[in-house]
Amino acid sequence: MAGWLFPICNAGFKTTLKWFSDLSIVGQDNLPKSGPLIVVSNHLSNLDPAIVAAALPEPPVFLAKNELFKFPFMSSFMRAYGAFPVNRRKADLRAVNWLTRQLVSERRMAIVFPEGTRSKSEGLLQGQSGIARIALSTGVPIIPFALTGSENLQSPFKVFKPTATLRLTIGASFVAIPSRTSSTNERASLVTTEIMIRIARMLPEGYRGRYSDHCDIDFSATADYSWSNREESV
Repeated sequence: MAGWLFPICNAGFKTTLKWFSDLSIVGQDNLPKSGPLIVVSNHLSNLDPAIVAAALPEPPVFLAKNELFKFPFMSSFMRAYGAFPVNRRKADLRAVNWLTRQLVSERRMAIVFPEGTRSKSEGLLQGQSGIARIALSTGVPIIPFALTGSENLQSPFKVFKPTATLRLTIGASFVAIPSRTSSTNERASLVTTEIMIRIARMLPEGYRGRYSDHCDIDFSATADYSWSNREESV
């Protein structure tokens, strides 16, 4: 099962966060108790997956660059933690299918960083459309996270002493709305933009990057989602 090692690692990391960091989480009541759920966040450091995961009510899964899976020990650890390799240089259908299965069949929570890589400038980078396509095809709800302060936690060894002032904001859930009039590529692009803007709106201005001038747009490809909708359909 993907993620069997996560509870142990998560418990240890929560302890070091409590000891060494100043962590504040706002909006945790926006989270459901269980998946399926797509969590989207900006990406500043190597520890971001662990920081975001520490706020979730159940063990998540996520995609990680395939370079981390080169060596047997590291590959085994990453998979036991809940990660699956993705080739960031091309459309990786194998990774997309795995993540879709985790969401639809296994009803897991998945952490995704739509920028595809860490931002070295702290500001948001151009969002990639992969997760928008999955959201459109599955209808799984999305929740945006906005993180600041982790940019100084680049070394994986910082997990043992994550000294930082961390601010994590959890936004309201929403869904991607399919379109009958535009192409799949056009719709995925628009959904991606709206995902990134929902993240940007929760970030301080200096972290908004390429989306800093677009935060006032009206949403047309995504819509707010009420968890009562899911309860009524069960």
